[in-house]
Amino acid sequence: MSSSDEVTIRRAPKFGVFIVGGAVLGFVVTVIVIALTLNLDRGDQTETVGFSGLVGYFGLWGVAIGGFVGAVVAIVLDRVFARRAARLTAERVAVDMPPETVDGEIEDHGDQQR
Repeated sequence: MSSSDEVTIRRAPKFGVFIVGGAVLGFVVTVIVIALTLNLDRGDQTETVGFSGLVGYFGLWGVAIGGFVGAVVAIVLDRVFARRAARLTAERVAVDMPPETVDGEIEDHGDQQR
């Protein structure tokens, strides 16, 4: 017995991977920007916050913005892959499973180690 169904075949991005990847990339970019701009001449202003404090504060923004950008990229890729989806006909075939029990007896030849 068999039946036919129409199925859609397409690639789909893993949203979690894109969001986490974007968040990590956003944090790395934040650290690089802070490291490059930490020693800029700011006139007569005195620095009251160190490198780790700046990374902690701006890192939150970098992670949030990076995760958002990663999600947007995943949504765009999902839409692009949805347009390229292929519609195919799949045939479902019923397979009879063999019985779980077998009639008969097992003979002991004495070659089994205990």
